[in-house]
Amino acid sequence: MSPKEETKIDITQEVFKEPIEVIKQLTANVNIEYTKVIQTYVLENRILELILLKNGSSYFKGKVVWIGNRKDDSQGTVFCVDTKTELKKINPTAENTEEIILDSKKETILISTESKAKCSVCGKDIEIFDEVMGCPLCEAKAHKEHILDWIKMKHNCPVCKKSLDISSTGQIIVD
Repeated sequence: MSPKEETKIDITQEVFKEPIEVIKQLTANVNIEYTKVIQTYVLENRILELILLKNGSSYFKGKVVWIGNRKDDSQGTVFCVDTKTELKKINPTAENTEEIILDSKKETILISTESKAKCSVCGKDIEIFDEVMGCPLCEAKAHKEHILDWIKMKHNCPVCKKSLDISSTGQIIVD
């Protein structure tokens, strides 16, 4: 790679869309090998490192194991990362992420995190490790477990107060 070639590529929009868009960027810029299993891309050679940054400082890193869809069928990509001691799911969203850069020379994905949203139930920041769900009417965001518990108890949205329920598959539905 010549010094003039761009080695840092902004992949934020691709990550916010879906995993296939991320895979297209990765295969075009990094020598990854993967196997597609349904809508999940399992990285065979595990060369890709993922680093989380807050205020420019690294606070988490590991090797990407797989890249897949969100469980709740919302747009976006989930990364499963091996830290050598555990597997962690990283859930980058517009509410918890500033930008996502692929450094092709270092074979690294750098995610700059910043919590921009608070859970509408508990009031704490929604972080990049958190699973998030929202009201289908007003789109109020909350930690997944918190909003599901709230709806089970109160049968409404914690923000707009519209009547809601939980389907047999665990999805929030308008009552």
